[in-house]
Amino acid sequence: MITVTQLLVYPFKSGRGLSVNQTGFDAEGMLNDRRLMAVDEDALFMTARRNPELLQITCNASGSGWELSHPSQATNCIINQSDTQLSGHIWTDTFDAIDGGDEAADWLSQVLDTKCRVALWKPAARHSEKYSLDTSFSDASPILIASEASMQQGCDWAGIPFDIRRFRPNIVINGVEAFEEEKWQSIRIGGTTFKMLDTCSRCILTTRDPDTGEAHPDMQPMKVLMAKHRDEKGQPIMGMNATLASSIETASISVGDEITLL
Repeated sequence: MITVTQLLVYPFKSGRGLSVNQTGFDAEGMLNDRRLMAVDEDALFMTARRNPELLQITCNASGSGWELSHPSQATNCIINQSDTQLSGHIWTDTFDAIDGGDEAADWLSQVLDTKCRVALWKPAARHSEKYSLDTSFSDASPILIASEASMQQGCDWAGIPFDIRRFRPNIVINGVEAFEEEKWQSIRIGGTTFKMLDTCSRCILTTRDPDTGEAHPDMQPMKVLMAKHRDEKGQPIMGMNATLASSIETASISVGDEITLL
């Protein structure tokens, strides 16, 4: 039996993941996933690839807004919704979001030691040209699905402790062999259907320690994936990019749900 063993959302792009037992969906992906993002002075998106301090940001919903915390900051940052617009770029996509305000910008600038602002998602804020669909502030696809076996294999090859946080999946599954999910075209989790888009190309973010942000001295596990598990373009891969194929109104999945291959 193939089942869901974990569900994770990452409210702040490159920030800490939050484990949930159940989730619904909207047009951009899992609820509360990648809904805030750091942007530089040119409104270009920022990630832990170059700003590893982002990995230690915890972001939780707070009333009508969000609350951010970081080990280096004595006080948390409360962000409430506003009407101020903020437009910029994620890779080659443009986004039209909401500005988190000056207090949030000052707080995050202290965390990252560079001038930046916080972008807040709003409906239809960003359209992924790669997949021709609306998505959140994720790198490309709305959802990432990966099996425990695949992530375990990657860590074993690299000689590092098993830690799924390096791969930042949304839906973690068990009951399959390593990389078996790469053969799937569509699946049903409980009563909700998902379409597999393509394999997920991995970057140097996988080499950063999820707790400290420090890069692995031998660039693992990215280095071993480059050698042992890559796509036809030579890119290291782990997990599957996916999108919802069911009605948003009825879509819901939970930890423990059985997965059916379609």
